[in-house]
Amino acid sequence: MEKKLVKKMIDRCLLDYFGDLQFSPISESEYDALIEDIISEVHNQPHEDVFAIVHDKVYSYLATSH
Repeated sequence: MEKKLVKKMIDRCLLDYFGDLQFSPISESEYDALIEDIISEVHNQPHEDVFAIVHDKVYSYLATSH
């Protein structure tokens, strides 16, 4: 899975939460870690909906990190 696509999917989730990406609390290094985590999860659960995985990971990150 391409990292740019995953980043766009993360951005879409963040827009849903914050309304504007400038309010996102995620740094570039945190983006990279989140992207790698999502790609790994997608490979580990190939039959799971990718959008659901992205949403769950972003929600978990926001709920536990900030």
